[in-house]
Amino acid sequence: MKNTDQQRDVNTEEKTVSVPDPINIPDLLQGKVALITGGSSGIGFAMAERFLRCGAKVIITGRNEEKLRACCERAAGGGAISYLVLDVRDVETMPEKVQAAAAMFPENRIDILVNSAGVVNRSSFLNMTEQEYDCIMDTNAKGTYFMSQAVAKHMIKNKIKGHILNVTSSSALRPAWTPYQLSKWAVRGFTLGAADKLVPYGIIVNAIAPGPTATPMLGKHEGDDITAPSIPAGRFAMPSEIASLAAFMVSDMGNMIVGDTFYMTGGSGTITLHR
Repeated sequence: MKNTDQQRDVNTEEKTVSVPDPINIPDLLQGKVALITGGSSGIGFAMAERFLRCGAKVIITGRNEEKLRACCERAAGGGAISYLVLDVRDVETMPEKVQAAAAMFPENRIDILVNSAGVVNRSSFLNMTEQEYDCIMDTNAKGTYFMSQAVAKHMIKNKIKGHILNVTSSSALRPAWTPYQLSKWAVRGFTLGAADKLVPYGIIVNAIAPGPTATPMLGKHEGDDITAPSIPAGRFAMPSEIASLAAFMVSDMGNMIVGDTFYMTGGSGTITLHR
């Protein structure tokens, strides 16, 4: 009887999984280093500020160095932040850029990648050019794919059980005639595929899908009216709201969210698909 009880105890220990307890928000990302593409404006910058408040060190990337520097100065009061000039369309340089990003802090690692870099089309279907199509697809879909690949290799090499969060959109649920919608369909599918391939390494991949959000991409700036009768919730989402959900998803509290897309749309594009 004693041997049976001992064996049961051993089996129980082997099957025990460490589940993190809820912790204070300032400690949610303590000790983590996050790399955020498209981090110099809109949702990307809001995530950078939120991650800093949650204890992470943050590296933001973009193509405009002056804008990146200004964002770091603006957010510096919230913690350790740096920047890296990076064009996600330049796939060839990504491995060295990821290495450079990891070396920016003493930890010499990247625990979190957020693929937030994105552009939207301005032309209608009948006026779409190949150049505009390629720019959007190369940034939103191709950039997300190869940035994830480069950071995943870094994580695997350094045995980092990290998080990758892709920024998609409620547009990924709509009929796709624009390259923007097509790119977001691609990101939604890639999120599932990357989650499948990387979870054996302890790398968690998910996506967050904002609906209409008060960002410069949609012509909204600080202080603008965000009411929108066409949205069931009656207003645009704020970037800070998207960022709060993102912080939870890339924390250890989100370790059992795998391959999922979380929508924050105010109902636009989700409950309104029938309209």
